[in-house]
Amino acid sequence: MVKQKRQLQKGAALALSLLLLLGSLAGCGGKPQKDASSADGPTNTYTPPVNEDGYIVVTMPITLTGGNTAEELEAQHQALIVGMSEEEIAKLYWTNITANEDGSFNYILTPEQFQRIKETSYMSGKLIDAATNTFPAEFIKATEYADIDKDGIPWALAVSVDKKLYESSELVNSLYVTVGPSIYIGMYQILCGVPGDEWAAHVTVKDADTGEVISEHDFPTRGE
Repeated sequence: MVKQKRQLQKGAALALSLLLLLGSLAGCGGKPQKDASSADGPTNTYTPPVNEDGYIVVTMPITLTGGNTAEELEAQHQALIVGMSEEEIAKLYWTNITANEDGSFNYILTPEQFQRIKETSYMSGKLIDAATNTFPAEFIKATEYADIDKDGIPWALAVSVDKKLYESSELVNSLYVTVGPSIYIGMYQILCGVPGDEWAAHVTVKDADTGEVISEHDFPTRGE
C-alpha cells in the first residue's frame, strides 16, 4: 500500500520539491484526525472502453504533470517497475505511463487499476487517506465537496481548518490543502470523462470555528 500511494503521488501530484515539503508536513502535523470516517465515496460510474490488449488508456494533460515533464514521469515509472513481475505491477495504480509529444501523458490501466485510481483520487481530493479514512494533518478539521454535478463529479472543495494551527505555517499549509487536492480532483474529473483542457477546481479554506473564509483558490493556474 505504501508503494502504491507513493506511485500515485509521483505520477500525478506536485513537483518533487513540493512532494517532499508536503510529506514532511504529514509526518509532523500531529495525530491524524478521525473526522473523515463518515466520508462518502464516489458515485460516478463512467468507465472508458477497454482496448484490444485489455487495457484502459487515460490521457492526462500537461497541467497535471506536477512540474515534471511527461518524459520524466514515464522514466520514473520504468525505474519503479524494474524487476517487478506482472502480478506485482497489476497491484500498482497503473501498469504503464507513456509520454505524448504535446506534453500530456497516458496512464495504461487494467480495469481493476482504473477503479482503484478513480476511488483513491476521489478520496485524496478531499484530503482523506482512502485506506484509513483519516486526515493527514491535525489542523484539518473537515472537508467537503462543495459543488458536485449530476454525474457525481466534484468541481469545488471546502476545507475547514484550525485557524491558529493553519496560520502558524500558512504558506506550507496553504499549499498542502489547495494545490495537492486540486491535482487529485483534476485527475478524478478526467477519469470521469471530462476533457483534459476542461478540468477545474475551486478550493475554499475556512475557519472551522467561525466559518470565516480564509482564502479561495482556482486551479489550474493557466498561462503561468
